[in-house]
Amino acid sequence: MLRLLLAEDEADLARSLAVVLGHAGYEVRCAADGAEALRELDERAFDLVILDVMMPRVSGLEVLRRLRERGAAVPVLMLTARSLVDDKVEALDAGANDYMVKPFASKELLARIRVLTRNASDLAVDQASFGDVTLDRGAATLTGPLGAQALTARECQVMAVLMENPQRRVSSEGLYRRVWGIEPDAEMDAVWVNVSNLRRKLRAAGSTVRITLARGVGYHLEECDG
Repeated sequence: MLRLLLAEDEADLARSLAVVLGHAGYEVRCAADGAEALRELDERAFDLVILDVMMPRVSGLEVLRRLRERGAAVPVLMLTARSLVDDKVEALDAGANDYMVKPFASKELLARIRVLTRNASDLAVDQASFGDVTLDRGAATLTGPLGAQALTARECQVMAVLMENPQRRVSSEGLYRRVWGIEPDAEMDAVWVNVSNLRRKLRAAGSTVRITLARGVGYHLEECDG
């Protein structure tokens, strides 16, 4: 799953874009201003950065300049309400890979993101394994000794998070943030429902892998005997 940073100070727009991007299969982290965006960039790696030009504390252009001064090659898409050619040239000269003027259609945004992340998508690993079970993210299937089980998009995302580092426990809140982001209609119960479905499908696939829960700590994968 590709990881995107969305730095946008308009709260309603940020929420709606995060929902659109989440439904498109991206993991989204949001920043409300440029300073928060820089902290996110210091703490983790992203496959694409979406920056609003005019943000409080630190502008999107300044965030972009600092990124490029560090030598970071991550693709950057700038968002702005300003449509003057000189504004576009300034952003591109500062190191932006693309530029979109508000308002824009979400379909066009997703198309531009696909272009900018094409290399990262090509390099992304579609399959992950643990014990006797394999997750195929492209086909959305979980395969064990007795065959394959079809997964929903959410079940696939939950299993992918658990397989990223199977020895590390992931809290319910952590799974919720990674899979559902800030989607307004989602509820924490969705984590338990999807984990329960995955447990059933692991058994149906004949796998000895189990999703275990340590209360107050989180979920992780474990190989059991028989």
